[in-house]
Amino acid sequence: MRTFIYDDDPAVPPGENHEAAGQNDGLEPGPERVRWRVAAAVLFAVAVCLGGLGFYAHQWKKSVWVKDVVISGHHLLTSEELEKTAEGLLGRNLEDVDGAALAESYETLPYIRKAEVVKEMNGIVRVRVEERIPMAKIASGEKVHVIDREGYILPYRNLPPFPSVYLRVTGMQTGYVREERREKADEKYLAVLREMIDALSASEYARLLIREVILKEENKTYFAVAGSPTVFIVGNEGGYKEKLKKFEIFWQKVVAKKGLGGYEKVDLRFADKVFAVESSRSRHQRISP
Repeated sequence: MRTFIYDDDPAVPPGENHEAAGQNDGLEPGPERVRWRVAAAVLFAVAVCLGGLGFYAHQWKKSVWVKDVVISGHHLLTSEELEKTAEGLLGRNLEDVDGAALAESYETLPYIRKAEVVKEMNGIVRVRVEERIPMAKIASGEKVHVIDREGYILPYRNLPPFPSVYLRVTGMQTGYVREERREKADEKYLAVLREMIDALSASEYARLLIREVILKEENKTYFAVAGSPTVFIVGNEGGYKEKLKKFEIFWQKVVAKKGLGGYEKVDLRFADKVFAVESSRSRHQRISP
């Protein structure tokens, strides 16, 4: 007697899903589709939250007034000087304060290199300034200015002590930069002066003696020592650290014995050599009976 077994749930061959077997009629989504729907819902919720926060912050700013202006990063300029640029901000709506325009206003000040403005939700406007680095005093006739490390010519003012604050520089060639509305040193002369000052800062005691640098064309730049008429020629071709070392040795072994007025000119431009020309007074004393 034959027996027939009726199976109303036929097995699906391994490796095939219900869709492949024709059992998924589209009423139930697959696992991949469910994950995409969940991710989309989460992203939508996050976007709604961010949009709400942005709207809330915007509305909050409209009701916040400037309570204080805090300025930092300055050492050369006084707080009173810098606060003048921010006059009129107190009591204004925070939303109406243009941070970029305020930063540009600070950067027009001669001694300010860069400025950043941050508006805080508590009504405080913070201004962070970066000052220019003074390098020396520039003299042209009776006019005296200050030159910074980048070569910009700044109005003279009393400055706190720094290595080359008392150094006086003459002969500097300058030009007007129209785009920046500033006067700037000639690049070749600036390179000579900058290397010279760096060498002075690293010297043992030459920085204590040298008080003036005279920039000249044709490799004839020289410096002078306070109280001495002697011209010390260092030229325009660099190597100032070595030249200042020769100057210090010459000063110790010769000038200290012969006196400040013993030489008219001392040439330090040549490697391992120093050429000195005696002053007329020294020559006269030497040949006198």
